[in-house]
Amino acid sequence: MKFVCSLFIILLLTSAWLPLLNPGTYWVSGFAALVFPVVFLFCGLSLPILWCWRQQRKYFFALGIALLLCIRPALNTWGLHFSPKADLHIEAGSTDFTLMTYNSSSMGLQGYNINQSFRTAIFRQIADASPDILCLQEFYTNDGPGKSHNIDSLRLIGQYPYHYFAPDHTNWDTWHYGIALFSRYPVAAAAMILSDSLAPRSGRSFLQADVVVHGDTVRIFSVQFTSYMLERSDLQLTGLQRLMSLGSKMKATFRRRSSQVEQLTALIAASPYPVIVAGDFNDTPASYSYRVAAAGLQDAFLATGMGWGRTLSYLSPTLRIDYILPDQRFSIKGCRVLEMPQSEHFPVISRLSLKKH
Repeated sequence: MKFVCSLFIILLLTSAWLPLLNPGTYWVSGFAALVFPVVFLFCGLSLPILWCWRQQRKYFFALGIALLLCIRPALNTWGLHFSPKADLHIEAGSTDFTLMTYNSSSMGLQGYNINQSFRTAIFRQIADASPDILCLQEFYTNDGPGKSHNIDSLRLIGQYPYHYFAPDHTNWDTWHYGIALFSRYPVAAAAMILSDSLAPRSGRSFLQADVVVHGDTVRIFSVQFTSYMLERSDLQLTGLQRLMSLGSKMKATFRRRSSQVEQLTALIAASPYPVIVAGDFNDTPASYSYRVAAAGLQDAFLATGMGWGRTLSYLSPTLRIDYILPDQRFSIKGCRVLEMPQSEHFPVISRLSLKKH
């Protein structure tokens, strides 16, 4: 019992606190953050068992202290509002607005062919949610004859008079991939900022847009941090080869992602306007990426939600990797994760307002 309890205390503290280290330098910290939610839950569920086992109550107190030391990353992982605020309705005359972020998985493009049912589901979800500002990562559009001109389609469906597209990659002159922003409010200025030149297709840049919302300028960063880009061939390997292949790709990704995080925090600090960061971090709330990028910002889901807030539809129910992070000058009125059965990622939408002084 002493060995088992000691092992889980070490795992718990390691998974919670190693991510304080930059995984670009200490790559093991990147792996630690991935297991934190599972280890924390297991240890928490073990407490009643240790309490009931009268001869082992010293282990109850030891594990309880370890759990208390991990409260901060736990509070970043789970929403604790027993009455979640999910009301996105805006009354006439209100200065509230809604913003949605969504990794659209190339708008249904699969193997250079469109999955029409998935594309239709995306448009239907956007039309139903009707966000005032829409941030799309892994966006695809094609201005070739007879192709999917998704920019025009979304402007029409969402009634967006303003948009900005940051094309990370183009094939055959008309197949464009990147990050897009659509808005019902004027876009005063926008820029594409290179963040990872090695990323395939989308994810090479941040989109920065200054949007004038009810007379106030708000700076929005729509971002996608580098993904692990694991391929089917990686998963088909066995034993040591599989571990080495996966580990090598993940370590390289940790280095690139930490560089992106540092770049983003510098951009946030330099902004003359209130900031909202929205996008796909490809990392969990216990990670170095989240901790550094979200420093000084609010998390719309944590401020109003309950539970995991899962935004990735596969691998694990613990994966909340898509975020809306307004700075302290915003009031968060509500937030929802919109589950889409066909989609790899789930959209996140929030109702916000700028505080008046």
